[in-house]
Amino acid sequence: MARLSRFIFAFIIAESFAFATQSKVPKISPAYKSLSFIPQPASTRAQEMSGVLRIRGGGPLAAEATPAAPAKKIRITAFDSMRFFLIAVIVLGHFIKFANPSDFVFKFVSQHNIAVGAFFALSGYVTAYTSTELGKREPSPKLLDTPKQKWVLSRIFGYYPLHLVTLLLFSPVFLYADVTYNGWMTTAINGLMSVTMTQAWFPMHAEVWNAPTWYLSALSFITALMPFGLPSIAKMNKSQLRKTAGWLFATLMLPKLGYLHDLNCWSVVEGVVNPKAHPNLALFNLLRFSPLYNAAEVFLGIVACRLVMLDSDPDEKEKKVKTNALSTLIPIVSLVGFSALRGLDVIQCSEFVARHLFFVPMFLRLLMACHRNTVNNVSDLTCTILSNPLLVWLGNLAFPIFIVHGPIGQIFFKKLIATKLFGGVLMGPTNFAAYLAATVGTAYVLQKTVLQNKAVSDWSNKAVNKLSAWM
Repeated sequence: MARLSRFIFAFIIAESFAFATQSKVPKISPAYKSLSFIPQPASTRAQEMSGVLRIRGGGPLAAEATPAAPAKKIRITAFDSMRFFLIAVIVLGHFIKFANPSDFVFKFVSQHNIAVGAFFALSGYVTAYTSTELGKREPSPKLLDTPKQKWVLSRIFGYYPLHLVTLLLFSPVFLYADVTYNGWMTTAINGLMSVTMTQAWFPMHAEVWNAPTWYLSALSFITALMPFGLPSIAKMNKSQLRKTAGWLFATLMLPKLGYLHDLNCWSVVEGVVNPKAHPNLALFNLLRFSPLYNAAEVFLGIVACRLVMLDSDPDEKEKKVKTNALSTLIPIVSLVGFSALRGLDVIQCSEFVARHLFFVPMFLRLLMACHRNTVNNVSDLTCTILSNPLLVWLGNLAFPIFIVHGPIGQIFFKKLIATKLFGGVLMGPTNFAAYLAATVGTAYVLQKTVLQNKAVSDWSNKAVNKLSAWM
């Protein structure tokens, strides 16, 4: 066991720096409906299909007078499936204890806080893919030509309407619980934080009302940084990108190392620890929820994508990265295996150690591998499986599932609410399966009635234009 522990520790350290030092990695897969985890307004999507999704080319022009027609960027269908699997971990992790799982299953699935880091990285990766030029050290014309506040707002209003509709739809649940426990004044403050998506800035209140949407709160403020950071990153060569990755990693880790060192909680598995037994819950929540501490993961995703997009840059002197099916298989096996070892208590470490030193770096390797293997048409069973139409469909449903699983979970499992409605908390595998079915069904209805609703899209576009002009 001692040898195994030393081997695992050495492996984690090696992988944590692999992303910043690697010189080559893999690819992606065909035609893309929605390149990001978050849906965007109809006008934004249309503009991307006509502009941002166009590739400027990967080689020298045929002639100065007759440049080659720009190609469209390839749709990465494997990313859709990855979104679904990450969402599944989060959904299961929040409420799995009510299914009466085994100790291993509970610990294995309760690592959802780690999966959130992969979501931040994926958001950055996709943003770089849609907002910078392929094979060139340039940001996209749309990124440069669109007023910064409008660029930011157009992305926020891609998910804000569904967030707002969900708050209204489940307001009786939120209000009843909040007023019962905290009174009307606190309820009003919590409601204001939820509606304005500012809750991520409040460590002990980040999960008020619809708890998982703290992610949207953090992402909204991180999105506001992108028009300023993306153009600079887009102009970097691969060497500069790797150095930037190193600085971002240091920025990401130093605050977490301070928390771990000062409280000596390296082996505390926060996801399964009773909050009352936590060494410092407020500090942990600050590091976990604050947009400032999550921004580095998003920008690491941006850097990772740019490393792949510059594979076709004629000015890059490095040899072309060669990848194969193992380039995606090894990261997936490593991610699942590492999570299983933590579930078995073979590896006992803080979520910050697991997330930042292993999970996110390995997930970025997976993204880059899928990207490269798809672009280069490498035969890859992993990408083929991840591009399965059913998984892609579920991936496109991932965002509404993410938004509604929290309030539906409160109806099934929050003692105050469930007792009022059903006489008690709905325990057991059967009730948990019913919860999952209700979540997916509600998500599908909201996707059709809100996300794909032209009236909602028109309202979003008008709101973006008005707010942009006001700002």
